[in-house]
Formats: sequence, C-alpha cells, structure tokens
Amino acid sequence: MKLCEHLKCIDSGSMKILFTPLTTSSIAHIIRSFALAERFVENGDEVFFTSCRLKKDFIEKEGYRVVRTYSPFNLNDENDQSVNYLSTHKKEMVEWFKADIDAALEVHADVVIGCSCLFGPHVTYATGIPTVALMNGQYAPTTKGLMGICLCDDSLKSILLRNMLRPVFNREFLKKYLSEVLDAYRIIGIEHGEIKSREEMYSPMPILIPGDEEFEPQLRTDENTKFIGPLFWDGFERIDDGELSEESILKFKGNDKLIFLTFGGSVFNKDIYDRVLRSLNKIDAKKIVALGPNFKREDFPDDSDDLIIRNFVPGLRLSKLSDIIVNTGSQGAIMQALTYGKPVVAFPVGIDQAYFANRLEEMKLGRNVNKTGILGFSKRESYQFVDDRIPEKMILAVNELMNNDEYSKNAQSYSQRLEKRYHDPAGEAVNFVYNRYRKI
Repeated sequence: MKLCEHLKCIDSGSMKILFTPLTTSSIAHIIRSFALAERFVENGDEVFFTSCRLKKDFIEKEGYRVVRTYSPFNLNDENDQSVNYLSTHKKEMVEWFKADIDAALEVHADVVIGCSCLFGPHVTYATGIPTVALMNGQYAPTTKGLMGICLCDDSLKSILLRNMLRPVFNREFLKKYLSEVLDAYRIIGIEHGEIKSREEMYSPMPILIPGDEEFEPQLRTDENTKFIGPLFWDGFERIDDGELSEESILKFKGNDKLIFLTFGGSVFNKDIYDRVLRSLNKIDAKKIVALGPNFKREDFPDDSDDLIIRNFVPGLRLSKLSDIIVNTGSQGAIMQALTYGKPVVAFPVGIDQAYFANRLEEMKLGRNVNKTGILGFSKRESYQFVDDRIPEKMILAVNELMNNDEYSKNAQSYSQRLEKRYHDPAGEAVNFVYNRYRKI
C-alpha cells in the first residue's frame, strides 16, 4: 500500500467520518471524539469508530458503530516512561493499525479523525484517506520544548536547555520511537522511506489542539496547526441519581468547601487510591471522588456525610460547583477545571501530565505535588508512588489553595480569558474538516 499522491477531496453533502481514538488506557480520547462525533451526526454525516475490545461497549452505548476492534494493551505498564513499550506491544500495535486501515476502507471513509495520533497518520499512508489529528500541543511537531519538559518560555535559561537537550532527545527518539513505528508500518505493508523527524511523520495531516495557546505557549501554530480551545463532552452530565444533581450537590456541600477528586482513566495500584483518599479525609471539607473505569465501587469506603465516591460523575457540573479540584494533571482535566475558574492540585503520573501540572504553578493557577511526573511500578500495569511524601504534599497543597484566595482569583481571571477566546471548540473543529475536505 502506498500513500496516494493527492488526498481526495470530498463532494458536497454528507460525509463518512471514522474516529480512531487512543483507547488502550483511559477514556479521555474517546470522549473528546464524542464531542465532535455528535456535531457531525447532527449535520447529517455518518460516524464510525475503531476501538480496543475493552472500550467497544462504552462507545456503542452512545449509539456509535464500532467497525473494527483490536487487542487491548495498556501503554501504562512498566515501560511507560520510555518507548520500549512499542517493541513490547508490537503485535498488538500492528493489529491496531490494521484495524484502523481496514475500517477506513470498509466504510469508505472520507476523513479519519485520530485522537491522539501518537504513531502518525498510518491510515493516510496506507490508503490516501486524509487524517486530522486531535493532539495535545506538547506532542505536536512544532513545539518549542520537549515532550513533558516545561521549557516553553524564551528566557535564556530555557533556550540554552532546549538547545542542549534537543539533540539528545531527537537521537533517542529517532533511534527507538520512529524506528519502531516504521517497523510496524512495514509489517502491515506501508511502503515508506526513512522518516527523519516527527515533522516528517506527521506532515500528511493537520493538527487541531483542544487547548489554549496561553497555557501551551511552547507550540508554534501555522496553517496546519490550530488551537480550537478546550473541548468537552457533556455525556456524563446526564448522570443524575438524586445525589449528583446540582441541587443535591449544593445540599451536600452546605457551607463547607467542596473538593472534587478525579483519577481519570489512569492506571494505579489500588493502594494509591486508598492513600489519596485517606489523605483527603484529613482535610476539613466535603469530597466527591470519581474513580474512573478501572476499579469497582464496592472496593472502596462507603459514602459518608463528608464523602461521595462513584466510578463516573458529572464532571462539568462538579467543576462548576467545587472550590478545588484534585486530578492527575492531564490536559483535559486541567482545562476543564480552569474553564470553570477553579484552582487545581495535580499529582501527575506521566511526563506529559507533569508538563501541564508545572504550567499550573508557573501561572499560579494551582500546585503540582509530583514535579517529575514519574511514578514507579510495583507490578505490571500498576503505578506506585516513588515519593512517599506525595499524599502529605497533597494535604498541604489543598490547604494552601483553600486558604489563599490568589489561586482562585487567578483561575477565575484565566477562565474569563478563555471564554473571550473560544466560543465553540467542537464547531471550530467540524468546520475545519468541512472547509479542508468538502466541496461547497
């Protein structure tokens, strides 16, 4: 299979959109895709998905057809902080790529939307069908800094560090990451010459950044790279079992501070959940906790006068009503909190999350209690704290934010700036696809 010389241009009328979100760990990339999929369906377009088998039911529950599935594997394993997982999971990775390509051909897709396209536009290389990427800014090829390293300002220190570190980073990236991706390409039949950089790998596709240029100033935008603003799906807002309606949340909160803790879809050892919850119990405030999809509710403490625990919660509603938000520092979770003007205490578990958490501190919008963003592994696919003081640091950080109005004022001010800059991120993304690939 060879990349077509010219990507096809779509005739007017409805389109067939294939979403290929990263589904091997969390659901974050899936729900971003949902935010766009809903708009396409409203406009009369047909929408399809690929998914690992573990997330198939979650996607189909929302009414979307999953065309192809592939074996589940989790990038958050003992090799997570390197690129070794590419070789560890080569078989599954190849199956994943094949599923995306076969799905695009089966449904005669007009456009593929990948979130987050970490391994390049493999469908485009194989079929010529255009790919649009939803990608955090730090992974885009035009970033000033390095993935996970907050070197985004143009101070002399940052410039010197970038210039010193980039050759090392590029050498390791080329030697391991790109070579593994190219090897997977060859296995599935994509004839591609040598790729010398991320810029070359991503060159066939435009990149939409569901974030904010002020928060991610390390990214240089161009005609192919565009900030669309924070992108959210409101599907979880339908959750209302009496305890999670706005009225019930306000009643639960009363006159106290309300802390909203979300683990997202990150893979932890259960001991981390337990330790974090025990730490929060020492704080004089009400707490609502979202466990995410990886654990059973019954494995955790019962609800109390001060605590509500659920697997899934109406996150937008809680972001609006909470005083402080505690999360893992993911781009989506931080943007959600700041959109509603709430300061954040972050405990990142990966270098990408560490970047966003460090930006919180630079902008005085919150605190980061795990500067490196690297946790150790007690066993396969289970994170464990390297620094045993993190739960203690979390208590101190939450108390600081509750007792220092500067963070809340800064978060509210930033929220107002976001509101002025972005009015309809999902609409921006959909219109971009139409303008680029559909004839009017």
